[in-house]
Amino acid sequence: MKFKSLGLAVLSAAIAGSALAQTQTSGTMKCGKPDSSQPIEAGDPAGHVLVIEKGSCTWSAPAEMAGLKSTTYTLAESVEVTGAKYQVRGYGVMTMENGDKAYVRYQGMGNGKEGAPPTGEGTWSYTGGTGKLKGVKGKGTYKTSGAAGGGIEAQMEGEYSLPQPSATAKGK
Repeated sequence: MKFKSLGLAVLSAAIAGSALAQTQTSGTMKCGKPDSSQPIEAGDPAGHVLVIEKGSCTWSAPAEMAGLKSTTYTLAESVEVTGAKYQVRGYGVMTMENGDKAYVRYQGMGNGKEGAPPTGEGTWSYTGGTGKLKGVKGKGTYKTSGAAGGGIEAQMEGEYSLPQPSATAKGK
């Protein structure tokens, strides 16, 4: 019975420790018009278009991770447009001030009514990273709105965790 209680205590401490390892992050970026965009009419109802885009963004309020600030964000995405509504799926690379990278996957939906700035929202998750961000895990949400001069402004928030250094790595 004593071992069972000890096991539960260790398990509880491990769960609490992993919860504490989550760190909040947020940032705002501005993305101009895509560097490249390839629209293809779907051929069914008018206004149904599939688009592949590649673009880049700059951070007006950088995201911070592991003591590093984000500097750029590049993306590749597919967008399905039906009338004024769209769905997006994409992948991004967030580059930090020291050159480390975090890889992101995102999906969302929005509205781009004629004459009104486009708006959207969705979710994102980290799929990996390099340097100090190797092994990053995390997820969050984002909201977008049309920016002056075209393009969009995106606000993201969420949480992340990094692998803890192993005991053998600490001793070296």
